[in-house]
Amino acid sequence: MAEKDITEKLLEDYPDVFADIVNVLIYNGKDTVKADDLEMCGTLSQYKAATSIHGQDRDVAKYWTKGQVRIGLLGLENQSSRDPDIALRVIGYDGAAYRDELKQGDTRYPVVTLVLYFGTDHHWGQKSRSLYSVVGAPDEELRRYINDYKANIFEIAWLDDETVAKFKSDFRIVADYFVQMRKNHKYIPSVQEMKHVEDVLNLLSAVSGDQRFQISQNEPEERKISKMEDWLTKALDKATEKGIEKGIEKGIEKGMQTGLEKFVKCVESLMKNEGYSKERACKVLDSTVDEYEKAKKLLAEAAIVV
Repeated sequence: MAEKDITEKLLEDYPDVFADIVNVLIYNGKDTVKADDLEMCGTLSQYKAATSIHGQDRDVAKYWTKGQVRIGLLGLENQSSRDPDIALRVIGYDGAAYRDELKQGDTRYPVVTLVLYFGTDHHWGQKSRSLYSVVGAPDEELRRYINDYKANIFEIAWLDDETVAKFKSDFRIVADYFVQMRKNHKYIPSVQEMKHVEDVLNLLSAVSGDQRFQISQNEPEERKISKMEDWLTKALDKATEKGIEKGIEKGIEKGMQTGLEKFVKCVESLMKNEGYSKERACKVLDSTVDEYEKAKKLLAEAAIVV
């Protein structure tokens, strides 16, 4: 969980990614917030509970400015699961920011927090979105005097294709991954160019548990790969090569069998998990359908179960 949180923050902290998220979710894709207009903002604040001082740390936050004018403070909070107390947490973050404004003289600007929910199994639901849903009230008379506070929750895995297409930064790859996994429980990489290659691969590795992302990003030359589809091809090539090499270590005959087995498994994995046709899967592995069928026949004759 900690690794996932860190990789999400690292990618979202890039000004181009941060601005892109805000522009799509708030401004429907219009290029309103410019990456160059974002300034670093501290995420740690403190509050006193009883006799103790406690710290609270936002995930990502930036000041939105125009020249010398500060337009607002924008914050992102990442959630993998539903939090019934999210409104209370957001109040804490936003309240601390407004308190800081009191210390800054006459400067006043709004504070906006967006909660990015990455869950794929369940919607966030209508509950747990506001203060009312948490604290309740003993009667209607008192309720009229309780100021509600709502959390701005965006369900990334439930974004429609039109909204996902509006992202211009690497966050489109992330959103597309979660949408595909929610819909189909499998991921077919896009052909979109990646700018922050290592951070995208690290994030997807953390959220998916797929070690092929690590196989790719751990190799120096792989840092130059700019497309997710190219990454998949390279990662599978390396996985196949490792299988063949491991087999050869155990003997020429066994090595051939292991190499064939790895090759067939990779083709069938691409067909089953990535939705590739047999022809495309073989092409990704720099082979032909005839070679695939021949490998399956040899394995069958050797009584190797694939």
